Amino acid sequence: MTYCEDIYGVGYMDILSKIKILFLDFDGVLTDGYVYVDEDGKEMVRCSRRDSLGLGMLKTAGVSVAVISKERNPVVAERCKKLMIECFYGIDNKAIFLKSYLNRWQILPAKAAYVGDDVNNLEAMKVVGAPIAVNDAVNAIKEIALYVTEKNGGKGAVREVCDLILKAKERSS
Repeated sequence: MTYCEDIYGVGYMDILSKIKILFLDFDGVLTDGYVYVDEDGKEMVRCSRRDSLGLGMLKTAGVSVAVISKERNPVVAERCKKLMIECFYGIDNKAIFLKSYLNRWQILPAKAAYVGDDVNNLEAMKVVGAPIAVNDAVNAIKEIALYVTEKNGGKGAVREVCDLILKAKERSS
């Protein structure tokens, strides 16, 4: 079930309307959190094409997108390359990385969103103005989220977030 909270009396749609960049975890957000391993040890993941289309629409609307992943598997970079989005993988401390990125590009944290699913995203989600959890995220992530998606990670949650940001921007213009 989706739920949203007001922060300091400001509705979540107002917050989402100001988003300039969307950060995504990879495993459990762009994927369903499972990894498939063949007999040769090659790993594969499953992603939603609907998420991909939503990301394209978001980029067309002027919102940047970047993946920040702890995973060191090249599948992360390959998927991001295909989506034509920035990819940072092998990041052990996502919060420090996020602060540095936002500072470097002079983006206010209030204009950034982060979608996560598990405890390794917790501190990074506290950095941004719009922390978002996928529906099947662990409770610690859901508890700090501005918004929890109706869809699970890898099954349309990212598309849902993209549509929501686009709707918020449309309402505010």
